Amino acid sequence: MPGRLESPILSLEPPSSRQPEGWTMYRKILVPLSNAAGSMDAALDAALFIGRIFGSRVEVLYARPSPEHLILVLGRGFAGTMLENALREVQAKIARDCQTAHERMQGHLRQAGAVGRDPEMVWREVEGPADKTVAMEGRFADLILFAKPRHDGVTDSVWRSMFDAALFGTARPVILTPFSAVRPIGSRIMIAWNGSPQATRAMVAALPLLRHAQEVLIGTFGLGDDIHADTERLQDYLLMQGVEAKAEHLPASLRETGSVLLAMAAQFGADLLVMGGHGRNRLRQWTLGSTTSHVVGLATIPVLMVH
Repeated sequence: MPGRLESPILSLEPPSSRQPEGWTMYRKILVPLSNAAGSMDAALDAALFIGRIFGSRVEVLYARPSPEHLILVLGRGFAGTMLENALREVQAKIARDCQTAHERMQGHLRQAGAVGRDPEMVWREVEGPADKTVAMEGRFADLILFAKPRHDGVTDSVWRSMFDAALFGTARPVILTPFSAVRPIGSRIMIAWNGSPQATRAMVAALPLLRHAQEVLIGTFGLGDDIHADTERLQDYLLMQGVEAKAEHLPASLRETGSVLLAMAAQFGADLLVMGGHGRNRLRQWTLGSTTSHVVGLATIPVLMVH
């Protein structure tokens, strides 16, 4: 079977008349799928909502294990005819899983009323390991969107490998939504700001949504003696981009930062949190930093992150 399969899907409503002008849009949104329960519907809903605002092309990505990888794994315990039979069975299961995911997605779009309307949606099958596929395909998207699995939280191994690959391997913004649909997204946005390069990248990546928001709050932390000057410079920069933002400081220790960020976002009524995706490099693999991990695990609103 070919390594790539691409087919158009029909979708929601025309782009909003409030579509921002004069700034980079999210022209292409990537939605990687896994078989983790509950992660598909919420991710599709969020992609449709954001795609409708910006007139985006939404690509739904399904990574299929390659036959070469299957042969390598199965060959350790099988030989000859047994290997051929086992390989055929596994390939058939992969094809069934892929077809099931495709049909489930189409059913969800029909239920959502996504019939012959913008944004454009495309289903893609790419052969290869899930994490490497997401890392490669994500580099050619403007925004990558995930939803948390319903039951397994962020511990599902395949889902987590895909999410980590997107956050640490693409240099692209990643939005993580709860497993249940959240709407609107980006009407009230909170920026978690500590002046770091990661926070700066996240803020810049969120500018299209920030310019579309009704209200923006900057939650500052960890800035030391320069907190007021740094915050004012950020407010001035955002104002140049057409974004008016107010600011509040988080009186939190490093151990409490994640909890305080989420509490402030809830008090503000945020429907999107923008923050740097901090990580630690351990044995050549990136893992989430403590604050980022806390927010990823407990957030009940969408979170936009950039590493």
